[in-house]
Amino acid sequence: MRRLSAVPGAILVALTAVACGNNAPPGSADALCSASYAPRELVDSGPLYPPLPATADGTRGEDRTTDAAAIKKVAAAACALPEPPSDLACTADMGPSYRLRFVDTQGRTTTLTAGDFGCRFVEGLGTPRVGAKPLWAALAAAGLPAPRDR
Repeated sequence: MRRLSAVPGAILVALTAVACGNNAPPGSADALCSASYAPRELVDSGPLYPPLPATADGTRGEDRTTDAAAIKKVAAAACALPEPPSDLACTADMGPSYRLRFVDTQGRTTTLTAGDFGCRFVEGLGTPRVGAKPLWAALAAAGLPAPRDR
């Protein structure tokens, strides 16, 4: 009976680890919220409104910035938002939301949707976040459209 050497087995394990790499999806919140995030562009679409009968698609258009320092501040504001407590109660109103598309220097895209109604949920960071006011302030400081503080 022939025995296999341990060397081919070790090579197979090493190649598998290299091929699999990081299992985080492209553009995941992990990339956006990491200290090494290197932004290339931020596209702000909004305000977007829930579709109403006899209206267009409800979009206002897009604004963008390539100012890396400003984009990092917006990303940091989004990533610092708290997760909602389990007993959170929000109003059932509807209103505008904003879609933020972050593109990093490696071409990875992370898209967030931030509501300007109810509890101001931010989706797209893995778990929902709540209280988007600091995000609005960072967008306004970057010269991008943001809701007025109410």
